[in-house]
Amino acid sequence: TKDLYLLKEGKSPVSKDLLLEMTLGKEKWLDIITEYYLQNYINKGGSKVKILIGKEGTGKTHLLKFLECTTKELGYNSIYFSAKNISEKINDISNFYKIIADCIEQEQLIKGLSLKVAEEMGFSIERYDGKVKLLTLLIEEGRGQNDAGREIRKAIYNTFKKADLSPSFFTFALLIAGDRLVGLDDTDKNTKIAFKWLKGEKLERCEKQATHLFETLQKANARYWLNALIKILNFAEIKGLVILLDDLEVLAEKKLDGRFKYTPNAVNDTYELLRQLIDDMELLNNFLLILAGDKVLIDDDKRGLKSYEALWMRLQTGLVPLDRFNSFADMVNIDLHLKSLGEDFHEQVKKRLIELFEASGFKRDGTIQISDSSEKGLLKYTLMETALRAKKLEEK
Repeated sequence: TKDLYLLKEGKSPVSKDLLLEMTLGKEKWLDIITEYYLQNYINKGGSKVKILIGKEGTGKTHLLKFLECTTKELGYNSIYFSAKNISEKINDISNFYKIIADCIEQEQLIKGLSLKVAEEMGFSIERYDGKVKLLTLLIEEGRGQNDAGREIRKAIYNTFKKADLSPSFFTFALLIAGDRLVGLDDTDKNTKIAFKWLKGEKLERCEKQATHLFETLQKANARYWLNALIKILNFAEIKGLVILLDDLEVLAEKKLDGRFKYTPNAVNDTYELLRQLIDDMELLNNFLLILAGDKVLIDDDKRGLKSYEALWMRLQTGLVPLDRFNSFADMVNIDLHLKSLGEDFHEQVKKRLIELFEASGFKRDGTIQISDSSEKGLLKYTLMETALRAKKLEEK
């Protein structure tokens, strides 16, 4: 299976159930993030940036993947991506925006905005669930089609007028709510164009004229578009936006030809983007950004975080030297996190994995020869070794 293949590579599985079942030691950090931040601080309108720093094989990606599952279950729009696996570099704010917008749960947003309009009209969630045309419901209750349509359109306008949206995002909200609530057919043409626009794609001239979405995403306005996107998610009563950005050490990595993957200017642009996001935290609501990367981000003076003073000044308060793991630090030392879980933590992980494999019809075959991958870190090596020695039981 794909999960077994990924585990053999020392990577997190794609199966949510397996990921959650194999996660141990949650009480040290994951439970605190969930209970203190996601269920309280972020949920009540706060915003936060956290940075995970640690050596390879200490569990950074697994922690992010676990949070991706957890935040989605809690009702957040949660987005995980690796800086190594995206086609566009993240030094461009417009590229960063497009990555985020492309992962927005469209139905979740449409339903949320539609329910706000229905609430304005006095409909409870029991009478209208946001999944169908409200116009049909009003007609079934004896309203005339034209009168019902006018009433809904007026409510749509009044609802989003209260949201303090920019003109373009106000128009976007009118379009998708109008399609869902009043649309007379099932094509949802305006909705398709509106989400194309939201993702930063260029609209055809006829599409602009049909929707009045004339503003285009550019580097100069991408930061404001991101803020507006978060605001409209908040208004739709989606609990918040969680961005999990992994593998930031790519900024200091080289290609096969020996050249760096990011030029010095691209590194600075990326750090400036992160600096802006941190500064915007005071203006944003219900927003959590978690970054993760190798220790090179601290150790490399030329390409690490210290190389961009404006960003480093905002982060260094989280670097108070401690001999023990600090669960509430903004800069999270994952090496200390792993150490706090105990010297036998990797054995606990092995035991749990063996139990999960056995429950799925695998046995442990100690005769299978594997290469030494201990340089990747004891925890990652344990994951790989346990998966490589798992052998499927033959069916009788």
